[in-house]
Amino acid sequence: MPEASLYGANTARGAANFKGFGPTLADYPYFMRAMAGVKLAAARANQSVGALIDRHADAIADACDEIRDGAHWDQFIVPLAEGSGGTSTNMNFNEVIAARANQIMGLAQDAPGGVTANDHVNLAQSTNDCVPTGIKLACVLAWPALQEAAQLLIKALEAKGRETSDTLRTGRTCMQAAQPMTYGQLFGGYASMVSRALQDVERAVHGLCTVPMGGTAIGTGLGAPEGYREVIEEALSESLGFEIECAANAFDGMQSADGFARMSAELRNLAAACAKIAADLVILSSDGASGIGEILLPAVQPGSSIMAGKVNPVMPMSIQQISMIVQGQDLTVSLAAQAGQMEINHFEPAMAQALFTQMALLTAGLPQFAESCIAGLKVDEARSYENLARSFAVSTVFLRALGYKKVAGLAKRAQTEGRPLSEIAAEEGLLDADQLRDVLRGATGA
Repeated sequence: MPEASLYGANTARGAANFKGFGPTLADYPYFMRAMAGVKLAAARANQSVGALIDRHADAIADACDEIRDGAHWDQFIVPLAEGSGGTSTNMNFNEVIAARANQIMGLAQDAPGGVTANDHVNLAQSTNDCVPTGIKLACVLAWPALQEAAQLLIKALEAKGRETSDTLRTGRTCMQAAQPMTYGQLFGGYASMVSRALQDVERAVHGLCTVPMGGTAIGTGLGAPEGYREVIEEALSESLGFEIECAANAFDGMQSADGFARMSAELRNLAAACAKIAADLVILSSDGASGIGEILLPAVQPGSSIMAGKVNPVMPMSIQQISMIVQGQDLTVSLAAQAGQMEINHFEPAMAQALFTQMALLTAGLPQFAESCIAGLKVDEARSYENLARSFAVSTVFLRALGYKKVAGLAKRAQTEGRPLSEIAAEEGLLDADQLRDVLRGATGA
């Protein structure tokens, strides 16, 4: 044990047993603050029912406040994805808080009358209720940053929709020309899709405010002093700064991981929505000489080390890649959620790492996508209209007047002669070029 360490033997064993298992607790700031808040709330709840003397409770609370402010994080050396079901994580917090509380009181470690990790910091708790509580509340704490990130993307899409509200384009189904629409409708639809997905994430976040705290090991509450369960809810709310409630049925709250699974699934859906937008932009921005060429993306970096002048759609591709990772992490959460046994789920560390990774990637990626791609992209109006006017999408505007059979014949002639349908229509005296543009615009419903 390092002489100056605040952690103890349990932490050291966990760090050694799970060495190389990935980032440590200190690499997850929201979890650090959430767990410190949980431990502080427990101390105050125990104090209020007379189970913890004022001096100990105050010292524990002061130590927790220091941790929430970013102090002593170098003492949290256990990997988050440790294999003890969260016990090593819980003891890392218990030991550091106890050691720091004794320092605050001016006591040597293990001095008589001091704070101990198990008897005082962990009083009325078990790993099985305080760690899942910490994981849930960490996601709630991380939510505002993710919400702001997604809203930046929504606003950028809405702004681009207004900017391109009159720009005609070819609506495509199955990668074939279908019907006329505008780029304003395209971007407006994107904004709505992301907004809906974000609302679903928000509902999942709200569900995480119901926690298993007070159930102790299996839901019976054994080990908690009388009255503790009645006060821990209020103590948690005061400590974390938002409304928190304990599960109505502690046995349900202890064993169920559906809240984590729901949260992950909604993050997956949000990522998938953004990836769909990104994939469309990759296609629409394919170079004009060999592709669609209707959208010009900001050139943020060279695209090749060998093909001079090539610029790749790296920002959309990065969002697609983030989505792949988020969806992979969702599978981890799903498998871990269903692997719970009897009264608890001991795979919560894996779910925690997956959820924190999902939220961090989306929080970092969505503003970049908004600012470095959506805000600066340009639509080539001339190319977009040319693609529309030359496509079979114009056939739909003639259906009501001419009927399907007549329009199909015109389309077949255009295909046989290798000429645009609009040109055949003009030759047939159906309408001229100016009339075509007006008819196509009217067909969009914009």
